[in-house]
Amino acid sequence: MRIEDHIVVPLDQTFDARYGLEYLEPTRARVTVTPAVLGADGTVQSGVYAAMAESIASTGTAVEVLPNGFIASGLNNSTHVVGAVREGALEAVATCRARGETEWLWDVEIGPPGGPVSAIATVAIAVRPKRV
Repeated sequence: MRIEDHIVVPLDQTFDARYGLEYLEPTRARVTVTPAVLGADGTVQSGVYAAMAESIASTGTAVEVLPNGFIASGLNNSTHVVGAVREGALEAVATCRARGETEWLWDVEIGPPGGPVSAIATVAIAVRPKRV
C-alpha cells in the first residue's frame, strides 16, 4: 500500500515540509540541519525531534491500518533530547512496541546517521474506525 494514495494534504503543504522531513520509508525519515531548525543556542530545537517522532509513528501506523478501514491519530508524544546537534543531518527510526486494538505504542530514536542518539521518544497512536 502506498501512503500517498491516502494523504489528504499534499506533503509539500504540511508542517513536515516546513522543517524538511524526508521519508526514507514509513518508519524512517531524515531532516537536514539548516538554520531554520536551530534554536537560539545553535542546536536543533526540541520541537523538531518531537515532530519527527510523531510523523513517523503516525505514518507507520497509518500504512498498516488504513487498508482495514481505520485511521491513525496522534495520542501522546514524550520526546527527550539527550544530545546536542548543530549541523549535518538527523535520522529517525521508529520501532513499534505494541499493537493494541485502539492504540499502538512506538519507540523512536533520532540522531545523526551513524552517530549517537540525540533524542528518544515514546509515541502513542490512536487507532479508530474511519468515519464514512
